[in-house]
Amino acid sequence: MSGNQQTLSTTLRQEQQLSARQLQSLELLNLPLLELEEKLTQAMESNPLLEAECDSPLPEPEPAPTASGEDEALLPAEAAEADEWSDELPLPPERTTSDEDEERREYWMNSLAAAPSLQEQLEFELSMTVLPDDVRNVASEIIGGIDDTGYLRSTVADIAMSTGEPVETVEKALQVVQSFDPPGVGCRDLAECLRLQLERKHALTPLLQEILDHHLEEVARNRLPQLARTLKVPLEELNAALDELRKLSPYPGSALAPEHSEFIAPEVEIVRHDGEFEARACKTGAPRLFLAERYLKLLETPDLSPADRAYLREKLQQARDLMRALDLRQSTIVRIANVIARTQRDFLEHGVEALHPLTMRQVGEELDLHETTVSRAVANKFVRTPQGIFPLKFFFSAGFTAEDGAELSNRAIMEKIRELIQKEPPDKPLSDEQLARQLKLLGIAVARRTVAKYREAIGIPSSSLRRKHV
Repeated sequence: MSGNQQTLSTTLRQEQQLSARQLQSLELLNLPLLELEEKLTQAMESNPLLEAECDSPLPEPEPAPTASGEDEALLPAEAAEADEWSDELPLPPERTTSDEDEERREYWMNSLAAAPSLQEQLEFELSMTVLPDDVRNVASEIIGGIDDTGYLRSTVADIAMSTGEPVETVEKALQVVQSFDPPGVGCRDLAECLRLQLERKHALTPLLQEILDHHLEEVARNRLPQLARTLKVPLEELNAALDELRKLSPYPGSALAPEHSEFIAPEVEIVRHDGEFEARACKTGAPRLFLAERYLKLLETPDLSPADRAYLREKLQQARDLMRALDLRQSTIVRIANVIARTQRDFLEHGVEALHPLTMRQVGEELDLHETTVSRAVANKFVRTPQGIFPLKFFFSAGFTAEDGAELSNRAIMEKIRELIQKEPPDKPLSDEQLARQLKLLGIAVARRTVAKYREAIGIPSSSLRRKHV
């Protein structure tokens, strides 16, 4: 019998497909506020039945906290349609705009001006400098190789090869660029960066020159007593020299580099009402959408052509789906914030030290939502609280149970470590082992390696680098 036999088998597999409405709800739920506003603007441009509430002044921008995070979890289908929708959708209110408001807005918009970039500033200084053409051309090439921090990321040899000019011309052009503002620009390493700034201030002493040339690594490792002995200078003189270095900028281009500060507007706020904390949507959140009444009336016109009627009905359905998805998005965020308001009352009254552990699974179980739904809903969203503005993700972390039974969030323990370090003697900083013992006295049993991990997470160096030598 032949060995080449074919068999036929069947396998049953159950899959759940997301509907177009569910996919839209998923997408809007995950969008941060600025991207959501852009999405709604695009939707209104393509759908004549959608109108937004009358324009209101933009909220004052507020600096975003350092905590942040990215969500990559998938939202299951069962979480996309959590609420029932009302069939009655709002119509736009009457709105008027005064001539005075229009003039003020136009004046404000016309007053905006972009600050020059570092390269633009350097090119301007170059244009004001009298130079031979070959040096000018090389200087322009050098400016193109300077990044936003002010450092030149190309070598002299590479620039000479790319411009076809001799190395001597490149070095002369580099000296010209390094004479421009801000002081230190065009440097190739930290030592040169600091030296150029000291030379501009006429403050480069032989001691500082020696430190920059040979001992920056020892300074970085805080080995000052050993360095003082090597340089044969009193420790007080060495500290005075290092104080001069600390006044300099390690990134000279930062003063003119493009701003990358992130500004945020909270979508939800937690306020105290009748002695209890509750969450509510911010008025400065996403604009409220309405159905254009004139097109709804047009649908009732008997002589409307079938093609136009079909088009308007399609756009009407799209508008309703979008408005329902927005309603679901807002209600989900507010519901999650209300759970935070109930579980983090101690934080709202006393601050980060009183933050309790909370997981997305716990919130999901309380609200009958999937854990990944909660993850999507809190991604890149912010809440205003009595303690300030925080990312919603800030409130989700594991924690420890103290000896008295109290539950503390990881962030609360980090805050206690920060406080202990702030109170330590400058000349005898606490080691991680000593910090662990101090926490133990406070009823928090944390291992030394855990203390080290938390200390590094909040950007505090080790005890050897924190020690002040006097």
